[in-house]
Amino acid sequence: MYWIKNIFILFFLFILGFFVYKFNNINFFHDYFHIEKYSNINLEKSSNTFDTKNIVMVKTDTFKILIDKNTGNIVEANLLKYKKNINESDPLCLLKSKNDFLYQANIGILGLEKHNFYYDKKYNKKNLFELTENNNNLLVNMKWKSNDGISYIKTFSFERGKHFIKIKYEIINNSRKKLDISMYGNLNQTINIEKENKNYIFGMKTFRGAAYSSNKEKYSKVNFYDIKEKNYISDYSNQNKWIAMVQPYFVSAWIPDNSLKNKMFIDKINFRDVSIGYITEKFKINSYEKKDFFSKLWLGPKIKKEMLEVSDSLYFTIDYGFLWFLSQPLFELLCYLHSFLKNWGISIIAITCIIKLIMYPISKIQYYQIAKMKEIQSEINIIKEKYKDNKNILNKEIINLYRKNNINPIGSFLPLIIQMPIFLSLYYVIIESVELRHSPFILWINDLSDKDPFFILPIFMGITTFFLQQYSQDSDINEGLHKKIINIMPLFFTIFFLWFPSGLVLYYIVSNILTIIQQKIVYNKFKI
Repeated sequence: MYWIKNIFILFFLFILGFFVYKFNNINFFHDYFHIEKYSNINLEKSSNTFDTKNIVMVKTDTFKILIDKNTGNIVEANLLKYKKNINESDPLCLLKSKNDFLYQANIGILGLEKHNFYYDKKYNKKNLFELTENNNNLLVNMKWKSNDGISYIKTFSFERGKHFIKIKYEIINNSRKKLDISMYGNLNQTINIEKENKNYIFGMKTFRGAAYSSNKEKYSKVNFYDIKEKNYISDYSNQNKWIAMVQPYFVSAWIPDNSLKNKMFIDKINFRDVSIGYITEKFKINSYEKKDFFSKLWLGPKIKKEMLEVSDSLYFTIDYGFLWFLSQPLFELLCYLHSFLKNWGISIIAITCIIKLIMYPISKIQYYQIAKMKEIQSEINIIKEKYKDNKNILNKEIINLYRKNNINPIGSFLPLIIQMPIFLSLYYVIIESVELRHSPFILWINDLSDKDPFFILPIFMGITTFFLQQYSQDSDINEGLHKKIINIMPLFFTIFFLWFPSGLVLYYIVSNILTIIQQKIVYNKFKI
């Protein structure tokens, strides 16, 4: 029954294999989405540079946004409630236009001979718009008027405390010709991550790439490198609900007017930049008619309650992976505990205690099985000595001894199998829930979503793992290679956990301590 003795080795290999798998298979493209080969759409191309003299700055309590006067597109968006790094005061810059990195949100018209517009000084002379304390709304208007009488008015509407922007288009056709146009919105981003953010170990961050929702698929992900190889456009029967660029903790998304027919496109802009967007069906605007179009742009954290205000499915970008059905209730429980404990670290300790308490009836079976095996170890040793030259008889005698004492070796392994999904689910919660981003615990732990800066928790975790395995292992493991492997496992665990989020390491430490206590209670009944 050596496989029972190797439970720590199996657990380690399982975790290692999982993260290697995640590293090599981070994203998938869903082929069941109805697509046809994409033919080039003549959209306005994004630029990594813009004229700083032709910029409108917008400041609210949540945003600091730069809008290009020439195109009316957002070229930079800062989230004022979130820091770029925990030790810096600079806000997180979500959208940006740098020489080596592009991330922009564009929206415009297809079908006009000239759909670019400029900021008409006669219409509004301001270059700075700020949300004052006395107002909950802020409107930013931009206008272009052609020589033949077509007026194009673009209005950005900001609300206090909100991470979405409402955008309205008014197209007034005072010309003598009919207009045949479509509206589009797209998100462009550089494939390779910025140098300053290349600190991911073992693929330990969640999905980064493009995503979309339609009336057929609530949430589908597209790998950046899949876009680099192929371009696609959907048909109108697969109605697009939103398109997005997803990264850990934050997301940008266009939510078009879903009362209209629109389709999604995925495009490779150049060798390093990709795009995902939507295009509405074509509309005719007769002479002296007016047409309004509406859309919303989400720029912010992955917070379910807030995202439900703009779409019933955008919160699916909070991607907990294949164990979402465990991660979601764990996160809800963690939030409930935090509502009165006011510390995410203490909440993790509390949820660990609750999990161990709930699982105790199952874990107790494991402890009893191990205790009984320890109790009959002397009899097992006699059988091994007696039948050491005949393995078939040896195994039969040991099995008979187990049956005589009502021992089921599988019972000692079952709780470990159950705990693995919980461990991985909590991992997803910590690295995907923005609420835990930059959340402090005590003393030197100022970010539970990041590694321990001094590696104290992983070392302590290795110590608790050592004592736990010494307390749990069979008494016949006292010599040879097997003992050396068992004894060195805590060191492997410590090294492996050095770059894990400190919140997850904290969970593992508390779980080990509680396991030792529970085992001690059970073993005392057997006087072991």
